[in-house]
Amino acid sequence: MTNKEIIRKVNEGFNSGDTEAILKYVADDVTWECPGFFSHKGIDAFRKEIHNDAFSGLPVITVTNELEEGDLVAVEGSVKSKKKDGSDFSCRFFDIYRLESGKIKEMRSYLTDIK
Repeated sequence: MTNKEIIRKVNEGFNSGDTEAILKYVADDVTWECPGFFSHKGIDAFRKEIHNDAFSGLPVITVTNELEEGDLVAVEGSVKSKKKDGSDFSCRFFDIYRLESGKIKEMRSYLTDIK
């Protein structure tokens, strides 16, 4: 499986709410940074962010572009979800992943609200 195919599986896991399908491709010492929002280290923090308490239900992730170069994968798209307070969450994202031996070691997510 290519690194791009792995990231597709991860995004499918987010859309279906299948945490184990996501974590199957995440290294124990992963780092996930979302500048301006959070910086997490380790698979337990990654798992907790997947189940962010501010949101309810499943996200709808739509990928518009993917690029793979060596151990790096870049994905552009949009995500829609509901916050626990009932309001809508809608943003464009750009994620950069670095994989090692078929697992995500680093992830950076850049988000821009869609008004």
